[in-house]
Amino acid sequence: METHWTISKWSMEQLDHKTVEFYFPAERGIAQGIGEFWVRQNPQGLLAIDIVVDLPKSPVERIQTRFHIPQVCVDAIERHENPTVTEFRLFCSDIPRTV
Repeated sequence: METHWTISKWSMEQLDHKTVEFYFPAERGIAQGIGEFWVRQNPQGLLAIDIVVDLPKSPVERIQTRFHIPQVCVDAIERHENPTVTEFRLFCSDIPRTV
């Protein structure tokens, strides 16, 4: 899958491994739920931001889903209005289904 290098008002340190409530069009419908940001930074300072969701499959197995977030959705990242739910939220409804 292609890496989406983006510019963000948030730093890698502010986002990496922080919780996020999300909603956006994805390849197979609407992606929504609660996950965690995983962030990488390249030498130019651009960020590749993923949302990772871990779901239990059995007592000893987990299924991990990773969404690579494009610039239009990175621009929609904001602090969650209710920090008891998650630290951030990303509601991005007007993008092509390419995530």
